Amino acid sequence: MGCLTSRPWRRSSVHRLEDPVLMSDESTGNHMHMAVALCNFPPHRSDEHTIFLGDRLNIISEDDDMLMVYSTTTGTEFFIPHTYVSKVRYRWLFEGITRRNAEQLLLLPPNYSGCFLIRESQSCPGSYSLSIRQDRGHLHNVKHYRIHQLHNGWFYIHQSHFFSTLTQLVDYYSRSSNGMYCQLTEPCLLHDSSRARAHRPSPISVQRSNLNWRDLSRSMIQRQVKGADQESLLSEGLRETMKAYLYVTEELNWTE
Repeated sequence: MGCLTSRPWRRSSVHRLEDPVLMSDESTGNHMHMAVALCNFPPHRSDEHTIFLGDRLNIISEDDDMLMVYSTTTGTEFFIPHTYVSKVRYRWLFEGITRRNAEQLLLLPPNYSGCFLIRESQSCPGSYSLSIRQDRGHLHNVKHYRIHQLHNGWFYIHQSHFFSTLTQLVDYYSRSSNGMYCQLTEPCLLHDSSRARAHRPSPISVQRSNLNWRDLSRSMIQRQVKGADQESLLSEGLRETMKAYLYVTEELNWTE
């Protein structure tokens, strides 16, 4: 998959945001911002991708052009350009992503109907858009809602309800759809090792047969099981099939 770069990295032009949520690394005690990969990386080495679209990353450090990140999927640290990732705050506020980036992320498994994110609007700089995944049977799409902002800084989608912060808006629409397609269920789900383990199917246990095919004889095949508690090595259908096979081979030996 090719890389879809977002618009150049810049600080948000809207200033009514709460302090960023910091993700804690329990092993080192350091605090790191969370981010998400917007494409496979490296973009031109399909056989040796370090990260994949939708992978969760922890930002260790950054400069003007590059980020040092820790992949929660592979457990490795590496440098990556700013334009290949999006910072994530509160788990649902994605910085510097396009409408298409939002759709790609929300349509990835294990997201489902009602999973959402908020991003800065491309068509109306300085405002936000709410992107929600909608599932109808086997059809999956993403619906986008403009989040308007009043001169006093309050936010709204429909003019019947106003909110002083984006957090209040998210809390409200998590309880009621109020004119939208569906309620918000949970923020866009990112890929990481813990989620991969949680969704990994249980291995199928296969019982190894104690039957040694080299020890089979005609008498074993034709022998009927005696006693209710005696277990047969062969099923009834298999015994009948092999008896027929032996009968045919004996007939052929006589004719030869």
